[in-house]
Amino acid sequence: MYKKMLVPLDTSEYAECVLEHAREIASARAIAEVVLLTVVESALRQASLTYIGEESAAEGEARAKAAAEAYLSAVKDRLGLEGSQVSTVVVSGEPADSILDYIEGNGVDLVIMSTHGRSGMSKWFLGSVVERVMRRSVAPLFLVPSVECRIRTS
Repeated sequence: MYKKMLVPLDTSEYAECVLEHAREIASARAIAEVVLLTVVESALRQASLTYIGEESAAEGEARAKAAAEAYLSAVKDRLGLEGSQVSTVVVSGEPADSILDYIEGNGVDLVIMSTHGRSGMSKWFLGSVVERVMRRSVAPLFLVPSVECRIRTS
């Protein structure tokens, strides 16, 4: 039933709570392909949020992409999945839209994501990537509450 699983990661410890679940599901369901994805916010957004000094927006985005690629490569090694092809993808853009575009354009059958557990004003102000993906995804989502990760690390 599931052939391609997407695991969006934002480089946080809480996002990585899904990795044990992803490993278990991929092994148990014999999922052929697992894609680890990170979104680098566009250079325009980065430039509006931080001062980049001498560095151009394009250089900043290239640096962010290189860091994201290195991060995903390390996660791929730690994941240690056998029997599934594991690939890494770094895309630029707004996180929820980029994840949704990848799902729709790449035949993703299952998405596994961690919730970050924001509530109240921070959820309203910052928005919820998970909530936006959940509402618009054409693929089923498996959500892992990040509270599970907080309990294990406390």
